[in-house]
Amino acid sequence: MGIQKPKTVLKHSLNIYLAIIIFIFAVIFIRLAWLQLIQTEIYQTKAVSNTMRWIPVEAPRGEILANDGQVLVTNRPVFNISLNYLGLKDQDIDKVIQNLVVILNDPEITVESIKALLKGQNRLYEPIVIKRDASMEVVTAIEERRRELPGVSVDAHPQRSYPFGSLAGHLLGYVHSIKEEIEQPGYEDYGMNDLVGKIGIEKMYEHYLNGKKGYRQVEVTSLNRPVREVREIPPIPGHKLVLTLNLKLQQAMEKSFDEVMLEVQKKYPKAKAGAAVLLDVKTSKVLAMVSRPSLNPDDFNGKPLSQDQADYYFRITPPALSNRAIQGSYVPGSVFKPIVGMAALSAAHISPTEQVLCTGQYWNPPRIKCTGVHGRLNYYQAIAKSCNVYFQEMARRAGIEAIGQVGLEFGLGERTGIDLPFESKGILPHVGWQEEEFASRRESINKRFDNKVEALNDEYQGKIAAAVTDEEKKQLERELKNKKASLEAQRRIEVEFNTSWHDFDTYNTGIGQGYNQYTVIQLANYVATIANNGQRYKPYVVEKILDAEGNLVQEFFPELVMTSSLLPEIIEETQKAMITTSAPGGTAYSLFRNFPEQIKVAAKTGTAQPGRAGYVKNKDFDGLFIAYAPADDPQIAFAGVMEYGNSGSGSIGHVCKAVFEEYFGLNEMGGTGTFHLPQSANETSPTNAGQPSTSESEPPVNENQSPVDEEQPPANEGERPVDEGQPPVNEEQSPTNENEPAVNEGEFPTNEAEAQLPE
Repeated sequence: MGIQKPKTVLKHSLNIYLAIIIFIFAVIFIRLAWLQLIQTEIYQTKAVSNTMRWIPVEAPRGEILANDGQVLVTNRPVFNISLNYLGLKDQDIDKVIQNLVVILNDPEITVESIKALLKGQNRLYEPIVIKRDASMEVVTAIEERRRELPGVSVDAHPQRSYPFGSLAGHLLGYVHSIKEEIEQPGYEDYGMNDLVGKIGIEKMYEHYLNGKKGYRQVEVTSLNRPVREVREIPPIPGHKLVLTLNLKLQQAMEKSFDEVMLEVQKKYPKAKAGAAVLLDVKTSKVLAMVSRPSLNPDDFNGKPLSQDQADYYFRITPPALSNRAIQGSYVPGSVFKPIVGMAALSAAHISPTEQVLCTGQYWNPPRIKCTGVHGRLNYYQAIAKSCNVYFQEMARRAGIEAIGQVGLEFGLGERTGIDLPFESKGILPHVGWQEEEFASRRESINKRFDNKVEALNDEYQGKIAAAVTDEEKKQLERELKNKKASLEAQRRIEVEFNTSWHDFDTYNTGIGQGYNQYTVIQLANYVATIANNGQRYKPYVVEKILDAEGNLVQEFFPELVMTSSLLPEIIEETQKAMITTSAPGGTAYSLFRNFPEQIKVAAKTGTAQPGRAGYVKNKDFDGLFIAYAPADDPQIAFAGVMEYGNSGSGSIGHVCKAVFEEYFGLNEMGGTGTFHLPQSANETSPTNAGQPSTSESEPPVNENQSPVDEEQPPANEGERPVDEGQPPVNEEQSPTNENEPAVNEGEFPTNEAEAQLPE
């Protein structure tokens, strides 16, 4: 084989290189032809989209109106600052964030806080709002420094506005940034920057209030500055809500609550919280609802809370975020006594004129004291004077099952179904509750003792292993066996005591103490049911839903939940008894003594040992009050509580009075007197120790009696006995009495000669 000449080899190599070059240019030409001729439309669309942006246009949330059409919640236009970091390099993002922080000059917005927002962003294609409701100075500064802020945009948005500030704040609710909701069903169309209702009406009717977003297609520069608007798909505003709320009554209730609470604090400094509800008797429409401490929805309006605001709503005692009218569960005290009375009249066939002798304390253990020595009282007088002895005896005769049944019929211990979120259930100690509660306690007690036994075994296992002699081991094994036996004995005693219903539990229930706990909305609906002759309706706060043009979308009507199975005359006797509370000699007489004759008030006062954390036994008492009016043709029903208000008639009862005056127009006639806190317990309401009238024809009233108040609750009202052989009782639910009760339980004496307390 011959050797090739150098020129031939070079020529061959050049041909190969030339072929490669031709091939490359051919590929480029074909690709360009493909892009330019075949896919022209596709890439032309992409080029256009590089300069076009679809900008979402937020739909205004629907307005919320009072029942007279006055606007309670509306919207106002604000500027939001957003950051879209898609396409930006990391170093560019850092620089943009630093520039933005300097311009915003907001202590709540830092480089770290913005990076935290970006890190939590799930949808990378969406811009994230950095600041809401920016000032015009900030907007101008951003526009002037646009080149330093690629990805930053300024957009106009509707933001919630509250013309009346904190008025009805808990009921209306507030909106805030969407979080966990975005993963829930029904929120598929929401974006990461959207605001949603968190509590109150704003949350309950979120999908009515929230409209449908629109979009604007705009042409933008490389710096994201809009050049021109191409087209727009307009948003659809949310629906309007018309509430049952009466603006004047709401204002009167809040004003009175604040004034009375400030006055009560002079003597009882812990009186800083409470709630009140006013219902339409015939429908259970909510006419007014107050919760204190107050909540201003504007504090949460899409912006971070300040440290002081966060403390106020979440950390200090009492925290302000909860709507105590529907979420707070309160020991009812004496406002529960009409339930006990109706149970006794029905189940034990007690006559309302039958008398019980009150000598100052009940004769059965734990000998709970009364507010005074009332002598012989019938049902009417016992309600008027709020006699503990009478209602403990009625509870004994009726039994807890009958009391529980009546309580359930009047809506206690179960949610009312009001159209507000987070309503509490409360506690009505009836048979079904006992079974569930006792099973839970048994499980808890057994778990606690199992842990003690396990810890004991571990302790002695180490000791026995370390023992030197057989005798020492046997001694340790005997100790272990004895200690385990002792624990088992304690377990049996505690299980037996805490999973059984005792007689004194019934007595406690009879005066509204013990395990009783109800919400204010339940108490209001309960008294409305009495006023409505046993017909119980579901409370509601939204009357109508309208579209943005005012067309009716949906209307809500009264919903009858049930009619009590009690005989009508039993409810009628209770109505008569409650009228005596505001008559001379009654515990609420001082409140309504100047009301016109045609506006009689049926009421019941209450003083309760709350049992909540921080209360001082035998010193701190809640004040409760229920009432309806006019007594002969009921229109409105009230229930309220003032935490640590000491008594119902001395605190929250004055709020009821002010609201009734507003409703019936008595303020226009000069009012019926202003609130004054007595300097001593007996200044305005001395207890009458005289014998009550015994007339059977009608509820007896002694015109010469001074009004009785519950200013000084009995020292051991609602306490449970604790013997040395019994395990301790949970003080949160039922305060204890360290005095050992007498062992001889007796029936109520049947004649005056026998009417002596057991020794």
